[in-house]
Amino acid sequence: MPDWLVYIGYIAMVAIIVVLSIKLGKYVDIIDAKSNISGAFIGGVMLAAVTSLPELFTSLSAVWIVHENSMIIGNILGSDLINLAFFGVILLVFGLGLKNKKFSPFYYLALGVLLAMYALVAIGLTLADKLQFTWFSAISPMILVLYVLFINKMPKTSEADGDKPDEGISLKQAVIRFFICAAVLIGASIAMTYLTDIVADKLNLGKTFAGALFLGVATSLPELISSVELCRRQNYNAAAGNIFGSNIFNFCILFVADVFSFAGADASKIYIFNVDSMWLLILGAIATVSTLGMLLIKNFVKPSRGALVGLYAINAVPPVLYVIYLLITTGVIAV
Repeated sequence: MPDWLVYIGYIAMVAIIVVLSIKLGKYVDIIDAKSNISGAFIGGVMLAAVTSLPELFTSLSAVWIVHENSMIIGNILGSDLINLAFFGVILLVFGLGLKNKKFSPFYYLALGVLLAMYALVAIGLTLADKLQFTWFSAISPMILVLYVLFINKMPKTSEADGDKPDEGISLKQAVIRFFICAAVLIGASIAMTYLTDIVADKLNLGKTFAGALFLGVATSLPELISSVELCRRQNYNAAAGNIFGSNIFNFCILFVADVFSFAGADASKIYIFNVDSMWLLILGAIATVSTLGMLLIKNFVKPSRGALVGLYAINAVPPVLYVIYLLITTGVIAV
């Protein structure tokens, strides 16, 4: 296959994933408005799951189709780091509008769960052989338990936001269109995995790095686009919930991929330690801690010029960390 065709195909798949994710977000919003499902569940679970569909199916494709298990850790950890980097950039852009806003205290727990998941994955990578039972790791069920506990603690009710405009689509139509878009998104995600594997070979890139760069960026675009729109509407809490919920759900994809990895060529390992995964773990955990620091400053420090400067500085940490990761893995920074 000609190089130019591979690169055009990759760009086309990115565009398709973005468009489909926007449509899915719209239909989820209509389902929220026209059904009795709680807003917290719709936003924190369904929306996060919808925007994480690309991560889910690219990870499964990495196991079943291209047989590159090492892409999975790069995809998940790379997507989570990119999500926090995107969130930091968004908050930098909308910083003045954020000046007098507060974030829900529930997000302290969300970020705490994220840090616990980073710790579990670190253990899973460093003790992979000792924690392996049959074809999957003991770490994967622990991640699922953390996710279930997180969902259980999620606020179940919220105040009404007022009447939403009727977009001329019934609940039944929204549900049908939702599943159609989700099915097409699955196909696009599988194609994305194929193309990433080809691009990695053509550019002589490591599989974990390719997963973090090409898969991670492409599959994180839905979170970016939806969060930009929410911040434009000054709904910073919803934007934060979208990012944090997606990151937590992404870790659960490791459980799904691990359980179904018996069908892959390297069925014994999902948690594959290498230098790229180590840096993604370290930098991702630091980005999560810095984001938690941002929430604490916003909620407990009175608005002032000094506080605003501090917020700009701390919001810049995740995007800077992602740039550092790219510089390290490309050899620009020697470590």
